[in-house]
Amino acid sequence: MDECLILAGKQKTTIKDFSSLKVLGTGTYGKVMLVRHKQSQKLYAMKVLKKSVIREKNQVEHTMTERRVLERVRHPFVVRMKYAFSDKEKLYFVLEYCQGGELFFYLTNLRRFKEEAVRFYSSSILLALGALHE
Repeated sequence: MDECLILAGKQKTTIKDFSSLKVLGTGTYGKVMLVRHKQSQKLYAMKVLKKSVIREKNQVEHTMTERRVLERVRHPFVVRMKYAFSDKEKLYFVLEYCQGGELFFYLTNLRRFKEEAVRFYSSSILLALGALHE
């Protein structure tokens, strides 16, 4: 778990290659941060997971599967992973930053979507799930 993933022949990437801007969300296993890649100046969402918590909660295999899936999936409705690396204590998944928030946030606040929105979101989710199952 201490190796760096080199995607598409890119150089080894570390946490030092990014500037942290703000926390986008927190969860049981870690947090998601908005970061800026220092060299390219592009914005990304960085999922930071604590290895100790992943081990403690018996989620090692699940986390490895998440990484493998995110590395391979190329679909417009699935967020792309750009980098994955780790240090002694944490795993880092650097993903495309999709401004606008999570569907769960909108559902919680609106409580009910209009029929047109339901059609759009449900078809997007079904297409994404179909791609994942391929």
